[in-house]
Amino acid sequence: MGPLAAINSGFSGIFTVNGRACRSEYWWFYVFSVLVTVVAFIFDASLMAMAFEASPNPDISFNPLDYFLFYALVVFYIPKKTMTIRRLHDTGKSGFCLLFVFVPLVGSTILFIMTLMPSETDTNIYGSPPHFPGSGAPRRMTTDASGKPRPHDPMQGYAVLDRINEQPSAEMIAARKAQVRALYEQRVLGKPAPV
Repeated sequence: MGPLAAINSGFSGIFTVNGRACRSEYWWFYVFSVLVTVVAFIFDASLMAMAFEASPNPDISFNPLDYFLFYALVVFYIPKKTMTIRRLHDTGKSGFCLLFVFVPLVGSTILFIMTLMPSETDTNIYGSPPHFPGSGAPRRMTTDASGKPRPHDPMQGYAVLDRINEQPSAEMIAARKAQVRALYEQRVLGKPAPV
């Protein structure tokens, strides 16, 4: 996703915590918010410097509503939080991981690392992966027996533990050997796959 689409997505989904946000969407919007905030700070600092040059004892306001930096922080506060929640959803994590920022010393670092993690390529419990026009082929999604997309179940990997003590039947062993042999012949020996 490009920068303009990311900025549009950030402000159009200002109150949207459902769904997912890819890494590029999150980071383009974050960089834009930092740039706007820095520009607002520089503008406020230059106005204050001009006030000190004009008079040796200027009347400085302590009201935050008199500074552009305050408005920049207010404008970006909610969109950055909701975008972070959607980014966490894209990595398969709960939006409640945003609360790591309240953990002293390491919480912000943990959250930063979570936002850097790659997106889940399959549909997860938060929705299907974002696909944007011009970004190539759509991502692979898991489907059920009827062909409909289904959410990824994070507990699916543990299902094999239910059958850990089962002994495979002779037919299962023969089928596994045939699969391994066919895969070996196809990948190593270069034989074409059976039709």
